[in-house]
Amino acid sequence: MATIPQEVSSLPVLEAASSEGAAPSDLPVIDSSTRIPALDGLRGIAILLVLLCHSVFELYPNSVFFSRLLIVGRLTWSGVDLFFVLSGFLIGGILLDAKASPRYFKTFYARRAYRILPLYVVVLALFSLRYLTSHGSAGPLGSFSHSSIPWVSYVTLTQNVWMAWLGTFGAGAMAATWSLAVEEQFYLTVPLVIRKISGSRLAFVLLAIIVAAPVLRTALHIFFEHGNFASYVLTPCRADSLSCGVLCSLLVRTLRWWKFLLSHRSALCWLTGFLSLGLIPLTFKGDELSTTMVTVGYSWLAFFYTGCLLIAITGVNATIQRILCNRSLMQLGTLAYCTYLLHFPLMEASRRFLGLRFAYSSISTQFVGGLIGVLLTLGVAKLSWSFFEKPLLRRGHAYKY
Repeated sequence: MATIPQEVSSLPVLEAASSEGAAPSDLPVIDSSTRIPALDGLRGIAILLVLLCHSVFELYPNSVFFSRLLIVGRLTWSGVDLFFVLSGFLIGGILLDAKASPRYFKTFYARRAYRILPLYVVVLALFSLRYLTSHGSAGPLGSFSHSSIPWVSYVTLTQNVWMAWLGTFGAGAMAATWSLAVEEQFYLTVPLVIRKISGSRLAFVLLAIIVAAPVLRTALHIFFEHGNFASYVLTPCRADSLSCGVLCSLLVRTLRWWKFLLSHRSALCWLTGFLSLGLIPLTFKGDELSTTMVTVGYSWLAFFYTGCLLIAITGVNATIQRILCNRSLMQLGTLAYCTYLLHFPLMEASRRFLGLRFAYSSISTQFVGGLIGVLLTLGVAKLSWSFFEKPLLRRGHAYKY
């Protein structure tokens, strides 16, 4: 579970140059001046995976047949890993392009604040209403889920640290915000790293982080009581996915490596296809907190989604590009942030409402309630984007590097 903020991404006239028969060496490297439509589609896939996970593939039907059928979607939770790779690429690219700016830190954090904080504050304010009722009572729809996570941690965006320590997501309505905390902690570190470290040394640091993350997760698994849970929600433990994205942003801005990627697009497809084969055994170890996942699984997913990212950027296949540039998928990607924040509480509210008339625990109530919750979420997200988030995003971009 993670969210990737809307940002400007880029692809410099790749389709036009290719259509005129230009050689890969004639194409410019990527910068942050233009949007890459395919990345909106990739973001749409990420949030679609998350929605499918929580509305369908986390159900537990009594039927053996349907239980086995749902196994095929057990990895849909990994949409969060795709979000992390995308976030690393987009944020890393913006920072690399603005590295020499005298307003580097001020502009970055002003834009991030306008993009992330207003909607989060609204959600947090609504969540805080639970503390105004007597002992968590929620009236006819039932009681609020227990929250062992201190409210102040949501304000400071450190809830993932408390979750790791206690081994729980806390209140269901705010469970998904662990990944937002990871993103914010990433924003506190990566600007300084990129500002102070250059070129090959930066690549070396990123590679070291990618190697160190699974080692840290393995150590937590062995020595910490809630080690597997901590491996899932702590920023250093998910730094391999984020660093893969940043490393990609560095590679596509280096002419030699950009030419190499464009000249070896077929090999890139084959390598990503090979990585996809590893998803088969991971599917049967689909629990995100399993030992297989926390030791090697997260890194494997990071490499696979990195391959998907590079395929989208380099325009390997026209069919893939058409799919990623599908208008509905791109629009879903645009609505990803609000959708991610609201889908849990709205799905749960829908299920409880149906539970007033039908058995709350029945699969039909859970499925239909989840579907209604998803539709409500998308409707609210559309309104939020048009009338709340987009105007604020424009204000944020008034700050120039």
